[in-house]
Amino acid sequence: MPERINWKMDVQVSGGPKISASQSIAVEAYDSIKVTVLGTVSGPDTVKEVQVQPGSSGQVSFLAITSDRYDTGLTYSVNEDTNPSIVLDRPHILFGQGAVGLLNPDHTDDTFAPTSLFFSSTISEDTEIHILVGRDATP
Repeated sequence: MPERINWKMDVQVSGGPKISASQSIAVEAYDSIKVTVLGTVSGPDTVKEVQVQPGSSGQVSFLAITSDRYDTGLTYSVNEDTNPSIVLDRPHILFGQGAVGLLNPDHTDDTFAPTSLFFSSTISEDTEIHILVGRDATP
């Protein structure tokens, strides 16, 4: 029986339009990952690798990356630490394989899979990162 990830989003411009959406995504498995990326006072971690799925096929259909602090000095790269950095200045929540595929740096592979995230920090404080992944468990 599949697991279900339920999400709801409300966005409103002050005095302007409001957008609301909600959905339930069926996944075969989920992973909840918490890691600490050391700040410059404690470390720093040059690069902290976090594995988000086994295998190499596009199995991830939900990915949420949140933090206890957001800053332009907190970044991550996808699959290789040499890929372009993405600034974690707000929560990153991606619903569906199309949205997760946006993390593909060259946008050419239909079976793109974010298998690892590489976090770096130039801020002074340690930062706790929480990653929630919803994925298929069978290729």
